[in-house]
Parts: sequence; structure tokens; C-alpha cells
Amino acid sequence: MLDNQQGLVFIEQYASRVTCYSSQYGHVNGISYTANNLVGPPSRFPAYGDFPETYVPRTYGCWWKESSVIFKGKNEVDQTGEDFIDVQFQKPVYPYCVNVYETYNSGCVRRLWAGDGQGNWKLFHENPVKQSQKQSQIFSPEPHHLLFLTSLIRIEIDGSFADYYPEVDAVLLVGTETYPAPEESVKLSVLGLYAKVVGLGLHRLVPGFNILESMQRLCFTDKLSQDASVCHLSNLPEEILRVILTLLDLRSLCSLACASSLFNKICKDSVLFTSVNLKPYWHCVNLLTLKWLGARSQCLQYLDLSWCGSYGKFSSSDFSWFIKQYGKRLRILRLENCSFLNNEALYSISTSCPYLQELNLRGCRDLESTAFWHLGKLHVMERLILDSTQIELPTLLVSLQSMASLSHLSLGDCQNLSLLGSLDEISRWLNRHRPGIISLDFWRSGHLSNHGMEALVGLEHLRELDIGWCGLPPNGNWISQLANRCRSLEKLFLTAARIVKDADLVAIAQYCPNLKQLDVLGNSYITWEGCSRVLDKCRKLRLLDVSYCCQIEAIHVANWRRTYPNVSIKRIFVNEED
Repeated sequence: MLDNQQGLVFIEQYASRVTCYSSQYGHVNGISYTANNLVGPPSRFPAYGDFPETYVPRTYGCWWKESSVIFKGKNEVDQTGEDFIDVQFQKPVYPYCVNVYETYNSGCVRRLWAGDGQGNWKLFHENPVKQSQKQSQIFSPEPHHLLFLTSLIRIEIDGSFADYYPEVDAVLLVGTETYPAPEESVKLSVLGLYAKVVGLGLHRLVPGFNILESMQRLCFTDKLSQDASVCHLSNLPEEILRVILTLLDLRSLCSLACASSLFNKICKDSVLFTSVNLKPYWHCVNLLTLKWLGARSQCLQYLDLSWCGSYGKFSSSDFSWFIKQYGKRLRILRLENCSFLNNEALYSISTSCPYLQELNLRGCRDLESTAFWHLGKLHVMERLILDSTQIELPTLLVSLQSMASLSHLSLGDCQNLSLLGSLDEISRWLNRHRPGIISLDFWRSGHLSNHGMEALVGLEHLRELDIGWCGLPPNGNWISQLANRCRSLEKLFLTAARIVKDADLVAIAQYCPNLKQLDVLGNSYITWEGCSRVLDKCRKLRLLDVSYCCQIEAIHVANWRRTYPNVSIKRIFVNEED
């Protein structure tokens, strides 16, 4: 505890537990790179480097958004981070300062939120800077008191502009059990305002200078004369206005609806709400939001409710009501990290959305395994994303039988599929019944035997495959066979697949000319010769990760970067980065 001159008692506390997170690089039952590493004081800070004792999200950079097989929704605004993690503290306080200890690719903290555990949130800080740094740092916004009692902090992380995986070591919350007296709060505000005035140099301006009048002159330098020809937007035909308004995101559309009665009327047109992304507004979406949207959802085809409804903000019954009323035209439904989902919700989706082509349930860890039986009623499903869920093998195979058009299946980090033989069964089933599948993700979901790999290499239409951190058979030259049979591959992630050799890289270079992303992190057998063949032959390559490949040295990477400037080459080795 710390006292200040005004008698306020400041309490410093580190996170005591993690309540929720979007993704983690580490295994759910492991200790390396997991969300739980944020509990307690820093373990590696101020050191800079790649440390297993930190929290690491699964993705970074732009690579995961460049999938050629995933539909990209319209009017999506860049207002959220790529990931989040919620940390709990022992004592509720009025927050004054939050310190985030970053130890690798720092600068990726996008926003800090204070929550009350009941779905209500207050923004504590937003970081407009989008630039990662090659040094450790304590991300600490300018201290200020927030009139909101909290013991829950959400950290939004945006690794989309990071050069490699961002890593966070700890979170410190500083606050007071009582809020400052009004006069003290005003005093702190005045002092803060004075500091900003001084920082801008406004205190040096000549006496009598009116800053408001100056701003008005700057904003309205060219005044229109009374007889000037003015083209009012409201004079356009409503059909033209509707076309223009389809280009607006949801926030802009709502703002325009307040401009006039005409725009209020047009902005209610359901045609403008065929594609709705509520993820950027996760902190304020509730039942009233769903009712407001319902009045405009007669043509709704795309809906993203990812991150919404946490901590009881709205219930499964609320969601089911909305889907039953307005889900009949839905083609795409994204529900990443939605804790309100249960058996009732999935039943409502399966019976009310007959035309659903994409369902994203990534990170819905609390969804009971029996609820997935309802997926079998979605007969036109093309893209099914079930990463980090409790889906089980029998349920999955039965559900897939009715999805004749399935082209994308994502099962990363599904622990119930890690039982011996599960990935083999899925691969054999796909080989027999869905040989045209073009995208498959098995990341960290178990082991593949020779039988499983034999079925996998028979999926000749694959364009994207992630078998990173999957146990692979040591014999059979399966990677070479995969390259030879699946010649349309654009993305191939073989992270920690320790069976990869130079001969496999030669096969990839020979048979996969369209390859754009290749991850061979942690492979000790490959050498610079094999990687050079891939770089020379795969002219569309944009990402190559050779981190922790002990035979790839810094000088090799430096030469490649000069020769192939359009390829982002990643290489770290024992906390040494190039």
C-alpha cells in the first residue's frame, strides 16, 4: 500500500487468476505460453526475449487474416484487438493505474477495460499507437482515477502489426478502495489539464488570445455565400442514398440516423443490415441491442457476435429468441468466445438457420459436448470452425455426414480429439466422404499415425493445412508425399513437426508453386540448402518461419532477406532474434 500527499491509500496488486481469454499459444494443460502465466508478479521482466513463462496469443501479424478460403464480412471496422485476456484481482478498487509487463514484441496492448463481473465495462485506456518494439516495456497509461469499482481488467491485444508473437509477463493494478473526494478529483483534473496546456505550449500565447474563436476560423475558413450553389445530400433520391449508406459501418449508420428525420427513416431500412458486425461493440451489446437490431433484421445474412454477452450481459434465451425470429436468412454466424452459448442456443441455430454456410464457435470452451449434436441439422454448411471447444469424435463425425458442401474444417486445440486415433479417424472420414475439402486445421489436437497421414495426403484439393504441434509418424516420407499429392497448397504449417527433412523441403519447392506461407519452426533436421530451394522455387511465398531450427544460422537469414525482400522470414533461437 502507498499513501499520497492527499491521504489516499493506493493498493498495488498483481493478478490472482485468469477468468477468460480468447486464445493462447500453449497447450491447455501445459505451463508454457499459457494464459495462467499472467497470475502473480513478473517472472522474466525486464529481460527481453521469447520466454515460455509468459502469456502468448495464438496469432500475430496479418497472416491469419489472409486466408483465401474464409469469407470476409462487409463493413468491418478495426476497433478491437485480435485477442483479449481477463484477469481478476483480490481486492476491488477504483483503478488509478494499470501496468502491463511486456517482454517480447512490446506495444501490442490496444485497450484496457475495467469490468464489474456482471457484463458492465468501462474503458480505462485506449492506445492509438500501432507499432511493436524490440524491447521489454511496462505499458502504463497516464494515471487517472476511474469512477468504477473493479477487480476485473480486460487487456485487448492487437498483434496484427507485430513482427512476431507478442508476450506478456504480468499485470499490476493500482487503485484506491475509496474514490477521491469531489474537490480532490477536480484538483487532479485541473492539474492534468494544466499539464496538457503546458505540453502544447498554449501558456505562451499572447494575452487576450481566444482559442475558441481561433478554432472556428480554422474550421470555417471558407463561408458559403447566400446564393452559393449547394448540393444537399438529402436532396438525392432515396435509392441513391441507400446505395451510399451500404458503405457505412454500424457506428456511422447509427450516427447518421440522428442527423434528421429523413436519415432516421432511411437508416432503418433492413437492406442496410444484411451484414452486421457487433464484435467491436462487445462491451455494450445487451438484450436491448438485440431488440433494436431485430427491428432491422428482416434481410440479415451475416452476423458477428464474437466476444459479446460475457458475464451475463445477455442470456442464452435472449440469443435464442433473436435467432428464432431473425435467423432464417443467415448465411454466416460468428460466435467466438461467447460464454452464453449452451444446448438451447445450438438447438435454436440448427432449427432456425437452414441456409447457414459458416459457423464459428472458436473459443467457446464452456459449451457442453452434447450440444454439438445439433450441428448435424446444418445441411448446407461449408465452413465450420470449432477451435478450442469440447467437441468429441462421435459427435463430430455424425454432424459432418450431413454437410455435403463442407470445404473448411478447423479443429485446432480441441482436447477431446487428442485421444489416440481421433485425428486418424477424422482424416480417413474426410478422405472417403469429403475429398474436396480445401482447408483443414488440426493444430495441437493430437497425433497422426501412418494410417492418418495416408488419408491426409489423399486430400488433393487442400489449399491450407495446419498440423502444427501434432505428433507425426517418424517414417514414411509423408511430408514429401503430401507436397506431391496436394499441389494446390498455399499455406502449410508444420510447427514442431520434427520429422521434416531437406528432402521434404525439396518436394515442397518442386510441387507447390502457389505456396504463400510455410512454418517449419522447431525442426532440427532442415538446413539452409532445403530452405533456399523453397525460397527460390516458391515465387509466391510471403512467410517463412524457421525459428528454433538449430541448423539455420543468422547469416543464412540475413542473406535470404537481401535476396528475397518480399518474404517475411522469421528466426529466433534461444532468445536470440534476427
